[in-house]
Amino acid sequence: MKLSSITLIKILISISCVIFIGCGESSDASQENIYEYVEEESNLDDPAMINRLTISAQNFIDQGDLDNAVEVLSRLIVMSPDNIDAYYKRANVKRKLGLLEESIGDYSRAIDLDPGFVDAYLRRGVSHANLGRFNDAIPDFDKVIELGGPDAAMYRNRGLAYYELDMWHDAIEDFNSAIDIDPQLAVAFNDRGLAHVKLGQYNKAIEDFEMAISVDPNFVIAYDNKGNAWQALANFYFAIDDYDIALELDPSYAPSYNNRGNAYRGLNDYESALADYSKAIQMAPRNASSYFNRGVTYGLMEQWEKAIDDYSLAIIQDPIYADAYYNRGGAHGNLANYDEAIKDLSTVLILQPMRSEALHSRSLAHINLGDIQSAINDLTDAILIDPNMAIAYGDRGAAFMRIKDYEKAVSDLGKAVNLDETYISAYLNRGISLFQLTQYSSAVEDYDQVLMLDSERVDVFAHLARAYTMLGIEEKVNENLQKLIDNDVDINELSNELIELSQTP
Repeated sequence: MKLSSITLIKILISISCVIFIGCGESSDASQENIYEYVEEESNLDDPAMINRLTISAQNFIDQGDLDNAVEVLSRLIVMSPDNIDAYYKRANVKRKLGLLEESIGDYSRAIDLDPGFVDAYLRRGVSHANLGRFNDAIPDFDKVIELGGPDAAMYRNRGLAYYELDMWHDAIEDFNSAIDIDPQLAVAFNDRGLAHVKLGQYNKAIEDFEMAISVDPNFVIAYDNKGNAWQALANFYFAIDDYDIALELDPSYAPSYNNRGNAYRGLNDYESALADYSKAIQMAPRNASSYFNRGVTYGLMEQWEKAIDDYSLAIIQDPIYADAYYNRGGAHGNLANYDEAIKDLSTVLILQPMRSEALHSRSLAHINLGDIQSAINDLTDAILIDPNMAIAYGDRGAAFMRIKDYEKAVSDLGKAVNLDETYISAYLNRGISLFQLTQYSSAVEDYDQVLMLDSERVDVFAHLARAYTMLGIEEKVNENLQKLIDNDVDINELSNELIELSQTP
């Protein structure tokens, strides 16, 4: 489930200036004359020339000719290196051109010349934030608040920066300040709700989303986020109600189709989920997550080919979508396409080298291809990453059994059950390994433990019969054989195996 994203406010400050164009001259002619004069070094300190360059730069800005605006402003700065307004305007133009790093340099020069220049701090902070440098943005926002006084939008800006740094509590404090200053700032309630979601405080989040909606009844994203919070609490019907309202307000809002699909999937209503994912894809065909979620649903329906198709479409939209590669690898595994599964899982490990479950899943594909040593290597790496991964010990133990290294198998399976006392297959496999090591009494203890955890495991009676055969306890052999008969197990097929086992040294 994805919550609707929040983005930094891009506050645009209007630049007031008067445009003067010489009487009887076109603006183009004026620019030509300016360039002509700038070439003459004798005019570099001419106040009239500086004024004409200032006017020319503003003309280019107003006309949207940003490249020429930068050139004129640069000439102006050469003539007037302490011209704060020239640095500030050039920074603004560079921001519009997407030259954020260069704009920061100009804002910094303007601030050096005027340490109280509030707007320069603001825009430099926003530029840092747009570059993902939130740690650098926050001190600038601090300065804006210090110099400019309390401002709801500014507290919200800083709160959003804290949010992006996963500093949820600090973000909430700033959203609180924004709301105290402006109780009608619906977006601040929405943002605070998202921070509460990150802290797992879903009921508080729902309250905030409801406040946002009470301020702005048409706030589609707030309805969508509230639905997501309900869904996190597994209240799928409430979630669907909110998504329905969001889609009534904006029938083209793709995220609500995607998220409602997730809610339907949570109710095991796969057909409705598929319909919503398809609608989301129709609305936003470049959104990888909708393809992914539809693939997950097809997987739950065991329609593996369709699942693979959707994971592939998700990967086309997002070539580094690790979860899509992981799930596609799993789908290939379910179709016994183990080579393809290994390729996908290997890609996951390139993207996320520390993903232990991908190593585990790849080990299973290796086992199915008979490459036991590669499986053991993967499981060993998984354990190094996550020493508490019981299933990795369990499956490595099973792999050691494949190559008849029963002592190592017993060691790994022992670690598995120590980590997970309910790990039934680990007890069973350890019992089988102990049997092979002629430790029949210990094997019986493990088999009994399996039955304590799952009394329906009738296959264990066969293992018990074998162990008691080797221990020479005929009464127990007959007792377990009778249990097999009572459970409609064909002991004629079993008898030859028991005879073979009885001859094992």
